[in-house]
Amino acid sequence: MTASVPMATTARAMRSEAGRLGGGIGALAVLSLAALSAVPAAAQVPPLPGTSVPASSPSDGIPLGDDIGSGEAAGVSEGGSAAPWAEAGPVRLGTLGFPYTALATPDASTRGWSFTPSLGLELEATDNLYATRRNRKADFITRLQPGLLFTVDTARLQGVFNYQPELELHAAQGSQNGIDHFLNGQLLLTVVPNAVYVDLRGSAGVQAAGGGYAPTVGETGSRRENDVQTSSFQISPYVVHRFGGTATVQAGYALQHVSQSLQDGADVAVTPTGQRYFSNQDFTAHEFYGTVRSGEDFGRLALEGQAVATEYDGTGVLDNAYRRNVSVESRFAINRFFSVLGEVGYEWLRYSGFPPFQVSDTIWSGGARLTFSDESFITARYGHRDGFDSARVDAALTLGGRTRFYANYAERLTTGAQRAADLLTTTTLDELGNPVDTATGAPLAQPFSNSFLGVQSSLTRLRTASASISQDWGRDTFILTVSYERQRPIATEFGTVPTRQSGTSGSLTWAHDLTPFTSAVSYVQYGTLKTPARGSGDVFTASLALVTQLRPGLAATLQYMLTNRSDDFSGGRATQNVILAGLRQTF
Repeated sequence: MTASVPMATTARAMRSEAGRLGGGIGALAVLSLAALSAVPAAAQVPPLPGTSVPASSPSDGIPLGDDIGSGEAAGVSEGGSAAPWAEAGPVRLGTLGFPYTALATPDASTRGWSFTPSLGLELEATDNLYATRRNRKADFITRLQPGLLFTVDTARLQGVFNYQPELELHAAQGSQNGIDHFLNGQLLLTVVPNAVYVDLRGSAGVQAAGGGYAPTVGETGSRRENDVQTSSFQISPYVVHRFGGTATVQAGYALQHVSQSLQDGADVAVTPTGQRYFSNQDFTAHEFYGTVRSGEDFGRLALEGQAVATEYDGTGVLDNAYRRNVSVESRFAINRFFSVLGEVGYEWLRYSGFPPFQVSDTIWSGGARLTFSDESFITARYGHRDGFDSARVDAALTLGGRTRFYANYAERLTTGAQRAADLLTTTTLDELGNPVDTATGAPLAQPFSNSFLGVQSSLTRLRTASASISQDWGRDTFILTVSYERQRPIATEFGTVPTRQSGTSGSLTWAHDLTPFTSAVSYVQYGTLKTPARGSGDVFTASLALVTQLRPGLAATLQYMLTNRSDDFSGGRATQNVILAGLRQTF
């Protein structure tokens, strides 16, 4: 067993130690310290190793600066898996996505394992449990949060597993009692070194079906029957073989399963006017893939061919659906700073629902990458995929020694359940099991624990954009974030009503180390949104929290949070005050 996380990372560690922590301090802490650390985010991510697939390098020694990336929006494959040798910020072994990128075996001196159980207790008092304008109901809530953090780095097994169920008990509103599950895990088993591997991944989280809550704060105020529990798991055996400096071949199979279900036996979510916009979803996917990638013998030119076929057995629009594609990507390094990117291919898509959606069309894209250093880059593409033209931009820049900038823009065709599967294959995990974007190295809020927008059963054309800038001044860290998301339904599950929804949110987080053992974290957020359950509205949230280590292994939190919101169905503004106090003991 291991001791508790050092207090040098107290605020960030509390994200893992407290899970949701009532939707407050945990999310704030990971944003304020994990994203704002003076060490680049990608450098903080420990490897989940497999085999080393070195990036191609030109004969004159000019580094290409990145691996070939997928030209599709959001950097996910047709089957929802990470694009082959997907573009990453700093090209570091262990920070590129699965299953197409093999990862490096760690140095023997770093191998080992740790097993850290913990137990948390949280008390919450609120004057408006459901965050309503009328008929306000006060309540006192007790949460019991056992946890298990397991990390392993041996010759045959590497990874991290963080699981924390949460039992919630209400003093006044007993109908809201229940158990939620929160999980992040990635494990890689080496069957035959440099040849055969098995990758296992899983995630779980809870969000409010109707949306209307600050993106990183959670769904405090949501009725339990309106909460959606999402669970996603994946197992993928794959093989890798390298033909000297000429080429590397990788092939494998991925089995995915995702379920999204409303709590307390409910199976549909309805608008205030009685229209169904979400019903319980699940699918099992079988994905077969193969890639061939050129080696360093090709010098400045890097080529990659891939074939992917994913078959879905699921509910709603994923009933008898499939995504299949073949493509060839290329990258040519003009010099060490500038590379030209291109892609051509063909795809076949099918989704059920009303109306049925099918695509049989070409794939193409073109773009460029500017590489300023290992930690600073800008990649931009424009192309045709999923039946429409779209752009994709990923950027991660170090501006001096204290400032870090992240930005992303993407557009793709997906469902809510597929987004949960995408998280498994487009992220890696930090040492506490928190997801980190493989494209930029930025910390991520899981899409299925983000309650800003609602959950729908439709196939949607999803557009996302985000930008954040952070500064680290030793005892003080700051992060300013702006995000935008738009969902336009393309095909709808029978029995539900499609609704366009969108949201724009901005937040400012400030973390200050009061002592070596105590940190204060403040958070202010404002957003406007349109969702099926709320219509048009806005939400303002402010929070102040203290995190301290009472003794080695024992951490305490105290938080106050104010939420003020309005929407088309409330007839005015609703205010909610929340006070949280928590303890967590690691063993």
